[in-house]
Amino acid sequence: MVENLFESKPHRIAAAAVAIAYCAVQTFQWYAFSHMPSTSDPAQELLQGAEPLNIARAVLMLFSFFGLIYLFLVCCGTTFRRRPTLSILSLLGFFTFCVLEIQLRSVELFYIFLRLPAHYHAATDAASQAWLLRIPAVFAEVQSALYFPLGLSWLFGSVLLCFALGGRRFDWLARLAFGLNAVRLALRMLDVYVVGPRFDTLYSDLYLPLVFMTFAPMAAWLLLHEPAGGQSSSRRPLQRSTGHRNRDLGAL
Repeated sequence: MVENLFESKPHRIAAAAVAIAYCAVQTFQWYAFSHMPSTSDPAQELLQGAEPLNIARAVLMLFSFFGLIYLFLVCCGTTFRRRPTLSILSLLGFFTFCVLEIQLRSVELFYIFLRLPAHYHAATDAASQAWLLRIPAVFAEVQSALYFPLGLSWLFGSVLLCFALGGRRFDWLARLAFGLNAVRLALRMLDVYVVGPRFDTLYSDLYLPLVFMTFAPMAAWLLLHEPAGGQSSSRRPLQRSTGHRNRDLGAL
């Protein structure tokens, strides 16, 4: 059936692989940031964006969000039979998050990191260079503003999916993953948009461990998840012989 498509084992394995790959990409991003020299000079910071290590990081992060669309589609597909409305709404939240991330990271990669340094090198006067150096700061302000709907949509999707999950054997793994993500996003948004960014250093230190604590349980859940129809499949011959319609008890 169509509603069972993304609950199938091949899709769940592929989605789990995406979750693991996302952890690997985030680890590479941490490695790249730790090996790029820190600088307070705007010109050096601009030119550093075109370094191969940073470009590789930006490319991997950009394409990882296309993979997350598929991952979240499979996650929401596994809960569709139980709570179709919540599953669709949570998918809309996840999709909004991914689209905003793709847009921001595309601008960052193709304009800020690739095109802007070339324009800076080509500038012939100090006024033009000073104007170009202001663009990354403006982009950072716009990015910070857009992170509000971005984070809110991811928070929205995570909370709804927690409610859409049932009480099957390994659903607690998904509830842990998405519940932790929702708490993290709520605290981060309160820190940035309400009380002011006071815990940036702490958040930076905890960011990668929190990524693993979110996506590793998600991958485990997808691999261990038992489709709702799995337990009733052995009863189908008996039900057909007695004329009764096959009922999916796992979805009740």
